[in-house]
Amino acid sequence: MKLSENAEDYLACIYDLSRNGDLVKTTEISNKLGLSPASVTEMTQRLASDGYLNYERYKGVSLTPSGRKVAERVKRRHRLLERFLVDILGLPLEDSHDEAMKLEHTFSDESVERLSQMMNNPTLCPDGDPIPAPEGPPKVPEDSIPLIDLQEGAEASITHLICNDSEMIRRLISMGFVPGRKVVVEEKVPLGGPLLVRLEDMRVAIGRDYASLIKVQ
Repeated sequence: MKLSENAEDYLACIYDLSRNGDLVKTTEISNKLGLSPASVTEMTQRLASDGYLNYERYKGVSLTPSGRKVAERVKRRHRLLERFLVDILGLPLEDSHDEAMKLEHTFSDESVERLSQMMNNPTLCPDGDPIPAPEGPPKVPEDSIPLIDLQEGAEASITHLICNDSEMIRRLISMGFVPGRKVVVEEKVPLGGPLLVRLEDMRVAIGRDYASLIKVQ
């Protein structure tokens, strides 16, 4: 069943409030989300009936395995977006949470995993909170090769960037080297010169050191 954005926010909130495994009181959820206790009680009872929460009257709620799975997916999306906004786009740390909140429901899981691959699968958000693991290992194609090894005239898709330097990743993205994009090597300039490549409708010259950081398939 497809959950509403509102329901996902509730589960993510409960995930944050229940790190030590204790039951979370509806007043805690109400305070954190800025909603009335009556609205919180209604939603938590609905999520409990749908199998996402364990609800104990007068005591509180806890996540079921299904609820935890949804919450971890939402938190993974949110914290990866925070990492992207701060490390790649250069957004101030204090603004990243609210911006990630605006974006987290608009990104598909596939898009988020591409972001993760591009950033070399970070494990911590900018605040130092752990980024929940994906459902299964990150999908990095085994047969991807560095762009520098692609033959002249060959076309491939960019799979990910292999660099821990945020400034260099930002530079590559600004040049158009984004996972999922098609790239064609038109010419390799001799004597260690740059690669002349076509990125869809753009022609770009890229140094061999940069080209070695771009994986394609």
